[in-house]
Amino acid sequence: MPVSPRKAPYTCPECGFVQQESTHLISTYCRSCGSYYEVRAAGRDKRPAAPPRPATPRVLRTVQCHRCGETHEVSSHAQSTICPGCNTSIQFEDVVVSSNVSRPIDTRGKLIIEATGHLANNLTVCGDATIFGKVSGALHCEGTARLHTVGKLNCRITARTLIIEKGARVQFVHPVETGTLEVLGEASGRFEVDGKVRIGKGGLLEGKFHARAIIVDGGSLLAESSVESVLLPET
Repeated sequence: MPVSPRKAPYTCPECGFVQQESTHLISTYCRSCGSYYEVRAAGRDKRPAAPPRPATPRVLRTVQCHRCGETHEVSSHAQSTICPGCNTSIQFEDVVVSSNVSRPIDTRGKLIIEATGHLANNLTVCGDATIFGKVSGALHCEGTARLHTVGKLNCRITARTLIIEKGARVQFVHPVETGTLEVLGEASGRFEVDGKVRIGKGGLLEGKFHARAIIVDGGSLLAESSVESVLLPET
């Protein structure tokens, strides 16, 4: 049977994470923060070892899995993680969609769907989103979703903030849930807004919506609404 290579512990100089590697290691990437660092190959470098650098305090971020609800902490330098509850892979990098894509996307980075892109997935999760093309299925945006789309959008959208940008003309097939809604283009559908709706100059909102407050700042409202208060435009 082949003999397994001997391993030794190596400490990342950036975050202090300890990982087991071959004793013949020359350099590696930290499995916690992704930093690249070099080590002395065993038996090749007889110079005295430099005094250890003080460990840099680890900066952690809390990540919630939107498939099972589990939360856990990872290094702020991590590029990906695995949910301990359901083993879902969660990325932290930006994702750009420029063609027809149906693969699962779960990132805390930015999602960009270009005008030629069409993302179809049962559940897509992102940090922020900028959408010029099409998206179908369900989209959960932890931050701000900016829509430049023209046409019908067959997608269930939930977002902290939803902005219908100037030039956009969006017809939502399914109800939209958002913390705040800003309409600078045209939007029609059913909207459940936890906070405030603002209709800016040139904006048009049609359909039905419920919100805590609304500001009509030069735009038009042609919707059946349930609003707790009407606010004056900010000057």
